[in-house]
Amino acid sequence: MFDTIRQFSDRVLGRGDAAITVPVMDGALKPNRALDDAEVVATLPDIDDLATDGHALFASAGPVLYRLEDKGLVEVHRFDAVITALAVQSTNLLAVALEGKRIVLLSHGVNSMAGIATLERVDGAQLNSVNALSFDAEGGLLFSDGSVRRGPDQWCRDLMEKGQTGRVGRWHVDANGGSGDAELLASRLQYAYGVLPKSGEALQGRQGGAAGVLYSESWRHRVVQGAPDSASALSAVTRPLLADLPGYPSRMAPAARGGFWLTCFVCRTQLVEFVLREDAYRTRMLESVDPRYWVAPSLRSGTSYLEPLQGAGVKQMGVLKPWAPPRSYGLVLHVDAQGHTTESLHSQVDGQHHGITAVVEFGGALYAASRGSGRLLRVPLTGPGAMQ
Repeated sequence: MFDTIRQFSDRVLGRGDAAITVPVMDGALKPNRALDDAEVVATLPDIDDLATDGHALFASAGPVLYRLEDKGLVEVHRFDAVITALAVQSTNLLAVALEGKRIVLLSHGVNSMAGIATLERVDGAQLNSVNALSFDAEGGLLFSDGSVRRGPDQWCRDLMEKGQTGRVGRWHVDANGGSGDAELLASRLQYAYGVLPKSGEALQGRQGGAAGVLYSESWRHRVVQGAPDSASALSAVTRPLLADLPGYPSRMAPAARGGFWLTCFVCRTQLVEFVLREDAYRTRMLESVDPRYWVAPSLRSGTSYLEPLQGAGVKQMGVLKPWAPPRSYGLVLHVDAQGHTTESLHSQVDGQHHGITAVVEFGGALYAASRGSGRLLRVPLTGPGAMQ
């Protein structure tokens, strides 16, 4: 009853979940050109996910798995379906999600790759939109299943429909070919997109060293942390580590200096926040307008005069304003163990490297996958030209 009263009060006063305000990018989030100035390692249309075991860097694009070598990205394996998530472990284990509907565990060598096991269901329900994978230290594979209603390429429709069917789970695996059942850790999430193990000591409010889980809940603009309390759920200490982000958070990767890197694959605007609260307009837009021209975020923009947010609102003397409302944007955050954003890398509205869907640290540099531009980027973290 109290929740109902609070929700009604928020709608009347325009606060809480009913607010259409968007956090200002300032302080550690102050815009820069770090992503636009980054080295372009390779051009790879449809590049999506990255993974590393510390010895090699892997990238996925469509159905193809690539490995970074001195001469650039080299094709390693071609699957029978689009790769929607990727993870690799130092024990020569590699996991890929195919079309979001199945997770395949493989043993990989220098010139070989063999299937070990496949997962297609969790908690009795079919996987549908697996978009992130991560091995933990206890022999498990964490995964996020964005939506049980929409596929990985339909994330924008899920946002416009206010989807809340995302899930996070864990699959017990080992290097000897054995695998156990998958357990559901969290459900009814507003688009789960990103998962990462975290040590129990870093989970505030919980004692002991039990492994924890971080996961991104995109449409609620937050990263949540929790520790497994049973075989089927996260404990009651689950709470937001980051909240009210200016973008929609997605995949994460460990940072060598502590904490983790977080991608925001698209950013929020007041106009989109307003449309999400106007149900009649939003429903009619979904029914009658081509999805390419919805008043909605995108991984890339500026390719058609039919797109929304054009004209004098975003241009002056024919030049796109870098501070214009972003239909697409490039954003990576570094978050410390306490949940504080310490720095950020940007590709602003007038930049090229939008739609950052994955990052990893490798060889003293930060690699980022810009799906909006179809490029693999490299930002030095040490040595000459290192990010400050």
